[in-house]
Amino acid sequence: MKLISPPKKIYIADSKVSKAGNSEFKTGKGVFAGENIRKGEVIEVAPILILEFSDFIDTKWNLLFEYYFWMDDFVVLALGYGSMYNHSENANIEYRILKDEKIIIFTTIKNIKRDEELLFNYSGSFSKKAPLWFERKS
Repeated sequence: MKLISPPKKIYIADSKVSKAGNSEFKTGKGVFAGENIRKGEVIEVAPILILEFSDFIDTKWNLLFEYYFWMDDFVVLALGYGSMYNHSENANIEYRILKDEKIIIFTTIKNIKRDEELLFNYSGSFSKKAPLWFERKS
């Protein structure tokens, strides 16, 4: 699959998403639509770095941990804009990790208007009750 990096249809700007329901605390940067994008369009195909859990032995928690995709048996760091998309239970994009190809594909699941923030559900589920990786109990 051809890598799209960086896509012309998207850009980085200050996020409009609030963290932990606090409207005073924004998440930082986010990814936005640079033009109207139709449902079903691939907006980014980004390379990924795959880390095994054993790679985290003796590693201190740091800011980078907030940008990983925590899977059941491995961890992914998406390059490109991949780790800059923010969370919403009302997601407008989804992702698919192709571990063997070492890529992550972001696709729209709704029509998106220009300057709308692109958001996916961090739980990987469309269920509003699904816990996020940092909310799960061991």
